[in-house]
Amino acid sequence: MRKRLKHTVQGWVYLDTYVHLHGNEQLRLENCRRILEYNDILVRLQTLDMIIEIWGTNLRVFDYNDSSVLVTGKISAVQLTEKS
Repeated sequence: MRKRLKHTVQGWVYLDTYVHLHGNEQLRLENCRRILEYNDILVRLQTLDMIIEIWGTNLRVFDYNDSSVLVTGKISAVQLTEKS
């Protein structure tokens, strides 16, 4: 019940995480909290309830503002891990 209520409230205030993938060269993540790790092969991002790892080559982070981030490069894998 509590988890369902949390998800409903997140939807009302637009705190859900949205991942937009354009081919294997561009990923936009909305409602990003912070960048945990960033180098040319791995970008780790924290959202409200997940850690998102983006693996690839020549990765770059652009347009980081208060709620979204754009990752470009050759993306080979995206891993989603729920925070406990």
